Amino acid sequence: MEIFLPVSVEEAVHRLESGKAKVLAGGTDLILALQKQEVHADYLVDLDRIAELRKIAISDSSVIVGSMVTFSALAGNPILKDKVPALWDMARSMGACQIQNRATIGGNICNAAPAADSAPVLMALAADCIVMGPEGERVIPMEGFLAGKGKTVLRSCELLTGFAFGLPGPGEGCGFAKLGKRNALAISTISCAVRIKAEGRRIIAADVFTGSLGPTASREKNTEAFLKGKDIGMLDTEQAAVLLSEEVEHRLGSRASIVYKRVAVKGVFKEAFRKAVEDVLKESMPDLGEGSGSK
Repeated sequence: MEIFLPVSVEEAVHRLESGKAKVLAGGTDLILALQKQEVHADYLVDLDRIAELRKIAISDSSVIVGSMVTFSALAGNPILKDKVPALWDMARSMGACQIQNRATIGGNICNAAPAADSAPVLMALAADCIVMGPEGERVIPMEGFLAGKGKTVLRSCELLTGFAFGLPGPGEGCGFAKLGKRNALAISTISCAVRIKAEGRRIIAADVFTGSLGPTASREKNTEAFLKGKDIGMLDTEQAAVLLSEEVEHRLGSRASIVYKRVAVKGVFKEAFRKAVEDVLKESMPDLGEGSGSK
């Protein structure tokens, strides 16, 4: 099989136009799939030499992460650790060091596995996917990018070049938590990202997304509705967790895993919510302390 190594996004898009090709963006999943003949391609377009896709650009109000940024690069970025701890938390728990050094955030999203850890976080951050094709650039909201297990809305000749999202503002916080069979070394069995915005002590907006609990990351609308209007320090998260458990049970139906997942998701949500609250409070209301939001 031929492998092309373009040095620009334009050249990569051109290669994708000319035949049945697969994009190689880290390869931690694709190479195995090719070996097992689960995926077929005439040739590969390896993005490794396109330097602009490995950049992380952080301004006073926004972040752009290139699609070829590895999870180790995300986990090693001190600004992301401070400003976007949910993304940093996700990256540092993404498999063993060998996987983090090779796997890319763009590859993780385009593989579109139900257990993709980066999907719930990017959705909670309201990220946009930046896509380049023969007709130029288009922007797709992350929440609308995944089309099912192993599927995205990318056209065959299009390339995901990166993600753009705003930095959380005053009163905003985002948290991530996951549950795997062997902590960081395992694929998630459940993951959750929670983003909240507060005015004073009152939650005025909430976004809750889970992973590994459906074909793609899922927005948990009933849980979000419950959180809105609640006091950030007095909220009983058990009530919210029960609602989330009910949402998950309704979605998964009679699957064998529901007995375990409907219970486990409650703890994962509580941890993600606690981290979101800590993110909100770390500067604005430190006096509420660690116990806040975890009643």
